[in-house]
Amino acid sequence: MVQSSEAVRQPKRALLLGNRVRQFIKRGGRLRYEPHKDPSNGKTVWVVMGVFPDETEEPVFTSSSGEHKHFRSADAMIQYHSQMCPDEDVLIVPMPTSH
Repeated sequence: MVQSSEAVRQPKRALLLGNRVRQFIKRGGRLRYEPHKDPSNGKTVWVVMGVFPDETEEPVFTSSSGEHKHFRSADAMIQYHSQMCPDEDVLIVPMPTSH
């Protein structure tokens, strides 16, 4: 019997938690930051996305609250990225789109 469900073809992954990011990077993953507007105050936050070696992406979740890991300032994002990826010397910070 042939099943065509996307869920069957795609292996299920565990949530990418913040306390596992270093291991994720050591296994070939990388980080990307996605700008979003915070609905509560309209300010920009950058959500941390994990990019797997097969180029699929999933958000990083905080292990304490289960929320998407995000930063309110580019400085905080740069500091985090420097700690998680000490061998990288370039970080592209995306600008939010203006509507």
